[in-house]
Amino acid sequence: MAGNAIETAKQENGSKVYFQAYVESAKPPSESVLFGIVVKVYPDLAKNIKLRELWMSTYAKQAAALKAYLGNNKGYSYSRDEKQGFMAFIEDIAKSRCGVSTKDNWDPADIYMVRKTKEKTIKAKLDKITQNPEEMANIYALNAYMRELIASKDLVPVSLKAISKTKTKADAELSNMGKGKAKELKFENVGPLKCYFRFGTNSKTPTEIDNGEIAGQFKAGDSVVNWQTRNFNMSTPRGGVQTDLTPTGKDAGAKIGKASADAIDDFFTKYHSKLGVLRPVNAGKDPHIPEVGKWTAADKKYWVDYQKELKKFKVNKKDIDFGDFRVMMKNKQVSAGNFANVLDYCIREEQSTRYAAGRLSSKLTCMRWAYVWALIEKKGLMQEWLKTLYYGAKKEFRDTNGPFLKIY
Repeated sequence: MAGNAIETAKQENGSKVYFQAYVESAKPPSESVLFGIVVKVYPDLAKNIKLRELWMSTYAKQAAALKAYLGNNKGYSYSRDEKQGFMAFIEDIAKSRCGVSTKDNWDPADIYMVRKTKEKTIKAKLDKITQNPEEMANIYALNAYMRELIASKDLVPVSLKAISKTKTKADAELSNMGKGKAKELKFENVGPLKCYFRFGTNSKTPTEIDNGEIAGQFKAGDSVVNWQTRNFNMSTPRGGVQTDLTPTGKDAGAKIGKASADAIDDFFTKYHSKLGVLRPVNAGKDPHIPEVGKWTAADKKYWVDYQKELKKFKVNKKDIDFGDFRVMMKNKQVSAGNFANVLDYCIREEQSTRYAAGRLSSKLTCMRWAYVWALIEKKGLMQEWLKTLYYGAKKEFRDTNGPFLKIY
């Protein structure tokens, strides 16, 4: 829901306690009562009126969608980050017995609801059916039993997605229930790759490259999806990047999510013989992105030459868009039309702010991705690539993905 883990915890714990009060009460409590419950886990709402309005409205939409799905069912325990909660229990099984390295790549549920009267029995059976020596057998057994429990509404793993302010209600949709995708979508790349390389044009970040991303659009069925690839923790000088998907049009403002690294790795493994490359490494492992303060003339020349090569490629019959290479200092333009100049300013100012180095290394990694996009198109794999990103973001890319209820 939010990039910052601490904020995400507050927001999702707010959802958890709101759900509990809303679902378990004989009739929905008043907003003032619900706020009194939520503010105990999300105290920021007491000090910020706009934040309070945003999240209380979001919680109300989420809870209404959940209640519509549950009908008259109630009597659940609700867990998120409690050490002894059901979420911790099932995550431990997935990681220790099923070969899951990151829970959200298997099942992105943020809150687990389990029927209190059956919780002990459910835990005992989960423990019993995942004792196989083979991790793959355990993950299939775990997912199959979870689907049974979800069908009977004895278990409700809830994945929360951002809800647009313009939406009057949220929707609830089951995912990975073992019935295949309801509709196989056709995917089409529809825009140029945008990898603007400018410095100091944003007054809020006058000594940084404007952004650390590469972005574009594609069609998924009748919907147009915006995507951006970047480091989502710019305070890390040499971090990795992720690809985030957001719908446009009637669903603008919502989130599909970040494409799973496992899904992306599956794609590059499957098509390695055609592509001859793997997923670009994070900046800290890139031999041509040195540590902050240790740039050489050879490093600079490498990236100048690399950008020149990228200018030869087209994606969707369009040049990769690097912008006008503008450099601004103290609101005055000092340079334009020269990648090397922008790079020099970025390197010189890398230590000027907490985020300057992270933005630069993110942008250079995104240039690696620009080449990969062009190569994928050249090899005729764009349909499969867009499918990978889309279902990877929805966490519906493998038959080993766990089932969940998405509220969005």
